[in-house]
Amino acid sequence: MRLVAMCLRNLGRRRLRTFLCVFGVAVSTCFVVAVGSTTLRFVTIMTDMNIFFQGDVVVVARDVIMIQGFPIGGVIPQSVVDELDKMDCVDRSIPVIFNFEFHLGEDSGVLPVYATIGLPLEEWSMIVRFATLKPGGRLPEANSTNEVIMGCSLAEQFGILTGSNTYLKGQELTVCGIIESPSALLGRSIIMSLELAQDVFNYPKRINMAVVKPKPSITQEELASRIEEEISCGMALTENERNELIKPVLEAVENWIMAIQGILLLLSLTLVAIVGMMNASERRRDFATLDAIGAPLSFVFRVVILETSLIGLLGGILGIAFGALAALVLSSLYTSIPLVQFFPCIFEIVPPVYVLEIFLAVVVVCCVGGIIPAINATRMRIAEVLRSEY
Repeated sequence: MRLVAMCLRNLGRRRLRTFLCVFGVAVSTCFVVAVGSTTLRFVTIMTDMNIFFQGDVVVVARDVIMIQGFPIGGVIPQSVVDELDKMDCVDRSIPVIFNFEFHLGEDSGVLPVYATIGLPLEEWSMIVRFATLKPGGRLPEANSTNEVIMGCSLAEQFGILTGSNTYLKGQELTVCGIIESPSALLGRSIIMSLELAQDVFNYPKRINMAVVKPKPSITQEELASRIEEEISCGMALTENERNELIKPVLEAVENWIMAIQGILLLLSLTLVAIVGMMNASERRRDFATLDAIGAPLSFVFRVVILETSLIGLLGGILGIAFGALAALVLSSLYTSIPLVQFFPCIFEIVPPVYVLEIFLAVVVVCCVGGIIPAINATRMRIAEVLRSEY
């Protein structure tokens, strides 16, 4: 503890320099945490979307953009489902309408504000098996009703409760249930019957996609090949093919995160090393005096390393605190969701494990940055230093 107190006093003698160094490390850490957390959250959401249709083949319109099994735009005739059910390799097929919406009321954002999912009530288990209804909620009673269930994140943002009425595309809907789910997609979804979705979005006898379940003896690849041979209006995608569409994007995002982290940590290392060398040079007389009275060289080495470690410790703590807040602000700006709504789920947006990794990396980098000035301090010739200083 005495050594730590001495190092803190040494850093306090050059307050402006120490402040600027700690500030530089904090800014780098803040940027890494803010950008890294929000980007990793995006990757997590995209990855979570792939859990819904595992083992199934998805039939969509040709040349549409797919994000982890969900199409962006494009429609196919609902009669495709009847054609699929007639195939001897198909167990059953499920018609689905899926839409990303970028506006709800007057709010808009860079990312989708919510998603709308429409499918027959008897097939809702395919989606809502990953969620639970809040107390007092229920599923719609029939396909023809104007009842929907809503994700809890969306309901909290707009103050919607079970039994409330809401409007979508000018049509009044009744919220009969609110669902809670670890899936970010379901938390921002409005789920309704297929008939209601076709009415709301003006898709008479049309759908966005058909989820096809193969018979036990048929592989996804065999089923997809048969579908594309016999049905000409769409394309059939296996689970691997759906993953391949978004995989290059996710890999590029992850590589970008690593590059940003590497550059900023390298800048922190350089900054700490320069400040450490300046401090060690200015304290040559102190180090020479310690050597003259018998202090081991390892003591001087530990002092310099500990001082740079304290800079990393202080900068890391400040950077993580402001970085977590910046991550919440970025998430709010990109989604148009009020900032206050993100505070309860701060540990989902800024994972503690990721924060701990960044913090340890910052401290280690600062320790490494102190090695060069520490070695220089131990190599000083005592006679020359004392002669020049005294």
